[in-house]
Amino acid sequence: MVIVINFKDYPESLGKNAVSLALVVDEVAGGFGDAAGGGQIMIAVHPTDLRAVREALTGRAQGSRPSVVSQSLDFYTKKGAQTGRMTPNVLLETGVSGGIVNHAENPRTNEEILKILKDFKSADPKFIVIVCAESVARAVEICSVCKDVLPDYIAIEPPELIGGDISVTTRPELIKEAVSQINCPVLVGAGVKSSEDLKKALEFGAKGVLLASGIVKPNGKTPKEALEELVKV
Repeated sequence: MVIVINFKDYPESLGKNAVSLALVVDEVAGGFGDAAGGGQIMIAVHPTDLRAVREALTGRAQGSRPSVVSQSLDFYTKKGAQTGRMTPNVLLETGVSGGIVNHAENPRTNEEILKILKDFKSADPKFIVIVCAESVARAVEICSVCKDVLPDYIAIEPPELIGGDISVTTRPELIKEAVSQINCPVLVGAGVKSSEDLKKALEFGAKGVLLASGIVKPNGKTPKEALEELVKV
């Protein structure tokens, strides 16, 4: 069972606030892993905050329970020096565990996704690559193009639901179709906020959820309260 929390570039989750939020997640994540039989929480941090978040979590008494992943990944454009790109040599040096590709707010072509997968998996086969897709059809396309180096997860996120109050879990037929047609583990996102959303996603066959505002900008709750409610599965 996987929960991916996308910090995006909200003021509440950038800079010092990114570190503070990561420490909040760390407080909750251990209990989730213990109670859920190995449930995992990943935090997708803006690239500018990756090192600070990693350093803040490293060596804590409880241990670093959430896995830190990058919000974006890049492939090598050529041999030799690169400028401003989140390539394997840059990200692996920070110690992060993985990254997100093709979020609706940072789209990539199928060919770019394949290049990213090849470069990162060649550098470290254990590096977790989460590829987002706006539809089941796009996810199937991606898996076909990347059949020799599949993502660790495909995250289905209907763009019209992202950041809204209607959860993707209100579309069980979409999740079931994704699980039946995609030959790698499926996550679902968009509008996910509650433990009921997580339960439904798992019931319909997904391995977990991807969410952002439901934790970073929860209505009437603190991020810790929102996360504690989410993990009550």
